[in-house]
Amino acid sequence: MVVPTAPGASAPVATRDYASQGPFAGDLDGSFGIIPCTFKCRPNRMVDVVHRRLVQFGRPMVEPLAPTCTRFDVILPPHAPDACYDPLVLARLIDAQRMPDQQDLAILITLRFEHHALLHRGWELARGFALRCLATERDTPVVAAMHVPQVAGRKLKPHVHLIASSRRILGSNCADFVTDLLGADAKVNAAKLWSDWCAAHA
Repeated sequence: MVVPTAPGASAPVATRDYASQGPFAGDLDGSFGIIPCTFKCRPNRMVDVVHRRLVQFGRPMVEPLAPTCTRFDVILPPHAPDACYDPLVLARLIDAQRMPDQQDLAILITLRFEHHALLHRGWELARGFALRCLATERDTPVVAAMHVPQVAGRKLKPHVHLIASSRRILGSNCADFVTDLLGADAKVNAAKLWSDWCAAHA
């Protein structure tokens, strides 16, 4: 059983919750990973996974959520409940409906942009990709978070994290798995989707 985080409760200290499968091949500037339900003997919760990407620097969880990322959005499949526009409501639904033997919790796609790129263009490119290729075509909800490390004096590129549920949402329920983004070819498939999207829209 997964117990939702109570209002005002603190999140665990920020820690790594998955092992990246590494960068996309070729010139694509992105990376891919699958966030498991358990990582290094520690259970993962979608509530914490989302909180780590929206609220940086290990700050505790509060309600209402107080994101520190540059920009964020929740991108829902056509038939998902409206209440899931709240990222914590969505995360708690995913946690509450986790199956006992479920292995994969979420898909994490990170898309990077050049330092001099206009942030709004990168954001809309990534958001459009998530809306079409993940939420609409695969019925999986996505929490998108943009980070701009250079504003904190760091050299890393601006990037958008797309945190997608490993399972589709149909109506009020989590359903079957997004198999093409969870199997052995998942990273290759994600890279192809992003490459095709950029070719058509960048």
